[in-house]
Amino acid sequence: MNTNSIQTLGGSVNVTIHKNYLREGDNSYAKVQRTTAGMDNVIATILNHTKVFDEASLVATVMLFKDAVLELLTQGAAINLFELGTLYPCAQGNIPSANPNISEIPHLSLGFTPSQEALKAVGKADISMAKAEETLPQISRIEDLATHSTDCTVSAGQPVRITGRRLRIAGDEAQVGLYFAQQNDNGKINENEAEWVKADSSSFFKNTHTYLELILPATLESSKSYFIVIRSASGRGKTINKTVKEMIYDTPVKVN
Repeated sequence: MNTNSIQTLGGSVNVTIHKNYLREGDNSYAKVQRTTAGMDNVIATILNHTKVFDEASLVATVMLFKDAVLELLTQGAAINLFELGTLYPCAQGNIPSANPNISEIPHLSLGFTPSQEALKAVGKADISMAKAEETLPQISRIEDLATHSTDCTVSAGQPVRITGRRLRIAGDEAQVGLYFAQQNDNGKINENEAEWVKADSSSFFKNTHTYLELILPATLESSKSYFIVIRSASGRGKTINKTVKEMIYDTPVKVN
């Protein structure tokens, strides 16, 4: 423990709002952006309330408590931690037998059940900020793999790599995909989707959250510029959401 950095924590709780794509409608859930207080913060808080103990004595006491708790855990005991909750051993994982021997029982892990007093205390915490989660695909780089150009100049019928975040295209093929929407003479996107060029799903040779690699449609017109439109129902990992998200990259690509 670094006793030279004993300090208290200030501020309140920040949360991020996540849309629940596994359900239809305007459903969402919140995740707390966790700030972890170490024992140095606990000691600083104690010293703010009482001068009976000095810092060195509290640090030594903390280490004694830690050693005692670890010793009791090695004995398989559940421990009531300062009336704040119970730390207890638990077994996790499947057992491939109805009558297992000891060697087949999964290794023990730890669980924690907070007390009502602890739950009441955290319920008093202020929420200072709630911000929406970034969920749309993001493009950071487009590379023509034939020329290695990264200036958003591409070649029809040639391979291209798109780098970014949340790029994976997944879902109902009739609703999702990567599209090339023509740039009009006024610099705006052609809103007539019937004229957009869709990349065939078979043209992709990499489709991940961070990379899309594909052969561009040969029907892209030379000297024309196109906005890239990504529509996907991809969620975290390999999950498929019920809602299709759309991203229009604001820098058009020009076809050689």
